[in-house]
Parts: sequence; structure tokens; C-alpha cells
Amino acid sequence: AGFDLAFSPVKSVSALWAIAPPEISATIERCHRLAVSDALGYIEKHALFTREGAKGVRQVETRGLVAAAFTHRDSRAGDPDLHTHVAVANKVQARESGKWLAIDGRVIFKATVAASETYNTALEHHLGRELGVVFQASPGSDPGKRPVREIVGIDPRLNTRWSTRRASITDRTETLTRQ
Repeated sequence: AGFDLAFSPVKSVSALWAIAPPEISATIERCHRLAVSDALGYIEKHALFTREGAKGVRQVETRGLVAAAFTHRDSRAGDPDLHTHVAVANKVQARESGKWLAIDGRVIFKATVAASETYNTALEHHLGRELGVVFQASPGSDPGKRPVREIVGIDPRLNTRWSTRRASITDRTETLTRQ
């Protein structure tokens, strides 16, 4: 029926959003929405295609996606967690023929990491421009993975405190591995 895309900032962004005065929180949320829009623009430009012809032999360009965005402000555990789910309908209009067809899912699946990186980079840019915040790689990042970049000046203990769902999953995993 469609695709669920989720855009979630690093924990320090949600922490700052939660403790900031209302006008700063509103700016953070606006920057988040702009970054989501930037990521969706990336998808529309680089990953949104459909197929036409016998057995879908020809990949064709589309006129844009049909989607609804739902912004959430906490995690299932009740921790501050600003994030947006975008429900993308699995129908797009082929640019040339005007037909409404299914999205070529192979391309959109391959583009999810690039869309996520577009979101992360755009969010850093928007927050830096609007609030002057600076991001840096957090200590202890896995050298084999992209470093997690947090806002400089947000106490890492606050990030940990508001990661109760992650802690619960980690504890449960450790318990299961010991058995």
C-alpha cells in the first residue's frame, strides 16, 4: 500500500528541543520540518520512479509523491523524541503518460540511507543557521560506522537519561544472550 519513511534527529536535538524555551523549541521543530522536506525533495528528485511497458521494462520519471507526514514528540517510553513518519502512497503519476502507477520500490529502498544522510546534514545546517548550534562526533563512536554527531554543549548524561527505550532493549538483549 505504501512506504513508511521515518526522520529522527540525534538525541541531543530532541533533548535541547525538550528543555529549551518555547520559542527555541519552535525553531528546532521548524528546522526539523525543513530537513524532512529537504530529504523528501531528494527522494522525489533521485529515487521516485515508476515502470511502464510489458513487464515494467521501462523505468520512467514521475510528477512527485503523495504523502502525509505525522510528527511525534516522544518515544514509546515517554522520552522526548522529536521525529516524523511520512506515509508515502504507493501510487505516482508517470510524467509522460499521466498514468497513475506503483512506485518502483527497488529504487526508493536503495535511497533510504542517502535520504537519511540528506536529512541529518540539512538539519545540522538549518539549526546552525537559525540557532548557531555546532555539532561534533560523539566520543566512542564505532570507527566502522558513520560517527554520530551530537550538539556541542548538551550533556551526554541527558541523552542517556532520555534513552530509556534503548536501555530497555539493551538490557533485554543482554539477558537473552546470557541464557
